[in-house]
Amino acid sequence: MLDGSPRYQGSNTDPIDEPGAGGATPLNLALSGGNIHHWLVGAQGALPVDAQGDPWTGKYVYDSGNLPLNLLYNLMLESTGRLQKCRLYEMTANKTARSTIAYLIVRDQAHENAYAKALEALGVEWNKLLPIPKTNAEKFPEVKTLLDQGLQSKQYTFSLDQLSEAGKIFQGTSPSKDGTTLSTEQAPEGIPFPGIAVERPEEFGPGLDPELMELVQATADMEMAESGAPIWGPAGT
Repeated sequence: MLDGSPRYQGSNTDPIDEPGAGGATPLNLALSGGNIHHWLVGAQGALPVDAQGDPWTGKYVYDSGNLPLNLLYNLMLESTGRLQKCRLYEMTANKTARSTIAYLIVRDQAHENAYAKALEALGVEWNKLLPIPKTNAEKFPEVKTLLDQGLQSKQYTFSLDQLSEAGKIFQGTSPSKDGTTLSTEQAPEGIPFPGIAVERPEEFGPGLDPELMELVQATADMEMAESGAPIWGPAGT
């Protein structure tokens, strides 16, 4: 993502010991990447692991049995996550990566606001103990654009009747003290499924052949037809 497409650039007719035109090594990018398993194990596909390759498990789930403590813990996690994303933003000049990270920075602030507001609803004066950290993220132009749109003060609901339990709490003045008002609204429409990942001859991943692709599509169409009307999603769908 950060260094250009790693898609195979050689000729598919080259001998296996010359994977790229002129004997190039199309997977040499793996040697400078953060997690070599992305290429070695996952063939550049998605893996259920974190940034250092540790598998996702349920060990990160925390429950003290005390609601205010749980909310404080989540507020801390969202604050830390936003701080780390600000650092991640400064690690790349790639415009697509920065735009994506900027959105995540702003949405983390929205999540901070949600947990902070829930604590206030319980009478907890959390801001005397744990203020939302000032990251000066608005100095990033992509972040400032989203903040100017008030995205940090919105929570989305997938409820078709637009009723949300969280909306009973997520309202009023923002805990971030940025002059905005908290609100909930229908989730924005997504984008069409982009399709199966591209073929990667250099990873010996040829993808789906046309016959199998037709079978996959037919199965998907059948399941969608049997599922009936959706019970959640953007209004009007």
